[in-house]
Amino acid sequence: MAYHGGVDTNASGEITDKNIEKFTSWVHTYLPEDYCGPVVMDYEQPWWKELLAKEISQEHLQEILSVYIEGIQIARTIEPNAQWGYWGLPALRNTSKRWLDKGLSMESLFSQCSALYPDVYNCTPGNDRSENTQRHIETVLEQAAGRMPVYAFASVRYCGKEVDHSDFIPDEIFLRQVNAALKAKWTDENGVQHRIKGIILWDAYGFSPESEWKELDKKHKHYFELLQALSKAWGESMVSKNVTTGPTAPLNCKYGLPEPTNSGGAIYDESLQGHATRIRSTKIREKSTENDRIPSGRIRGDREIE
Repeated sequence: MAYHGGVDTNASGEITDKNIEKFTSWVHTYLPEDYCGPVVMDYEQPWWKELLAKEISQEHLQEILSVYIEGIQIARTIEPNAQWGYWGLPALRNTSKRWLDKGLSMESLFSQCSALYPDVYNCTPGNDRSENTQRHIETVLEQAAGRMPVYAFASVRYCGKEVDHSDFIPDEIFLRQVNAALKAKWTDENGVQHRIKGIILWDAYGFSPESEWKELDKKHKHYFELLQALSKAWGESMVSKNVTTGPTAPLNCKYGLPEPTNSGGAIYDESLQGHATRIRSTKIREKSTENDRIPSGRIRGDREIE
């Protein structure tokens, strides 16, 4: 995860040479050469409200997307084999019938991405939104059209502005939401089913007191076990069926990282000490841009409900 704007490392809305230098250092520090796994850029500010607005002109949408496209192109130049994309795009709003019927499209961005990372967060405690989730992911798969893999972000907590983030989603509801993403499919003209590549489980330790972090690790382990069981069941049910989850990765690329690394504040780590690097970084200082988002993530009010 490349937080705080991805290539636009201070989320100012403009990609500068200093941004590119800092982002390049981050890539060379945390990703091995020939890495071909997922890399998600979290670029919400300053564009998020406009991208999720009910009303936006195609011209203004393309102006915003041009910055996202620039970021993707820079990232792919630095690490060509990695699966670059942006968290939460397309959002639920961007795949709604109302939005698409206006002729709005993010294809100019998606054609440059090497993976798509929509979310399947649950922002309506007490309501079953799994049918909406399935339709959303099916539209994303259609927009991807087999050109790149689709990963769905899932969270163990409810999202939304008025939600208590100390509350965790019950197992049954969590599995129903994730299963909706696994059920989603798009069938191409050759009869091949296209489905998601995988689930990314996201959470922020900042939502829990530090005294509860050990217990939180156990809870995360529990949710991963649920996901593994669900994935195994789906794998067995898909045997002999004509299913694809995206292009095949080159044989010589590295999919995993050498060791788990929490990259939450990595781009703001001025020294990047204690990590093996391909290129030693120098200290790069820049002014951060204030925004109204929780510093550690995107659970508070990220989804628009149609």
